[in-house]
Amino acid sequence: MKTIVVKAPAKLNLTLDITGRREDGYHFMQMVMQAVDLYDTLTLTRLEHQRVDVTCNKPELSCGEDNLVRRAAVLFFEHTGIRAGAAIEIQKVIPMQAGLGGGSADAAGTLTGLNALFGTGLSTQELCALGLTLGADVPFCIRGGTALAQGIGEIFTELPRMPECSIVIAKPVENMSTAVGFARFDEHGARRRPDHDRVVAGIAAGDLEYLTQGMYNVMEEVYGLSAVSSIEEDMLRHGAVKAMMTGSGTAVFGIFGQRSKAKRCLKSLMGSVQAVFLAQPVDHGPVLLKK
Repeated sequence: MKTIVVKAPAKLNLTLDITGRREDGYHFMQMVMQAVDLYDTLTLTRLEHQRVDVTCNKPELSCGEDNLVRRAAVLFFEHTGIRAGAAIEIQKVIPMQAGLGGGSADAAGTLTGLNALFGTGLSTQELCALGLTLGADVPFCIRGGTALAQGIGEIFTELPRMPECSIVIAKPVENMSTAVGFARFDEHGARRRPDHDRVVAGIAAGDLEYLTQGMYNVMEEVYGLSAVSSIEEDMLRHGAVKAMMTGSGTAVFGIFGQRSKAKRCLKSLMGSVQAVFLAQPVDHGPVLLKK
């Protein structure tokens, strides 16, 4: 096998809380995370010489040394000692600077794909340990599904599958720096916190309305973006059970019990936001497809 295709799913934060800060600047987090069927696609081709070539359909994404896919590939070859390389083509669909974990998903897909392509047999735990050095969301993106993440993103409690629902995801034109968001939180804190226990109990009971009552993202509070609030109001008007920002933003998602309402909401948002998608929860991480 010389080429493999990987579909890397985006993630949503059903909750996001910052519980402390380490001396090295990393923040302790508590998050309920959910993978959704919004995918970037990676095509990985084995090279016999030691080189990593990365290309992308989005010219605004740097494919240089700071690219997470490139860093993940270099890390994989250093860790395994394999004296070979890979050409990796990224077809991006997940919006950037959105809090949807697109870069982390692509890094997770790269590690998972190279592990399969070169037959190295690294366990999920080993892949997650490698992924954590690239970013706090990468281990979850390797595992996928539904999970409570703690620590700096490396301590997982797997949860049952989220109740069936339709999810509208909208990315406004406005962006916000993650570093700025954390700095604001460090300075001001948050007035409100998510109720993780309620969310976890609601997932276990399959009760969509109950779990959404505990959902909250402290980063949304410190940003205070009117574009985020406006999208949330539109989603709620169209029947969303809950609408909120995901991750470090600025994408907003609305959870709908009825797909027909989600479709009407999707249509209403088209043209007023940078991108909008209709998605649903999935119980997996990167999906491997032979080319």
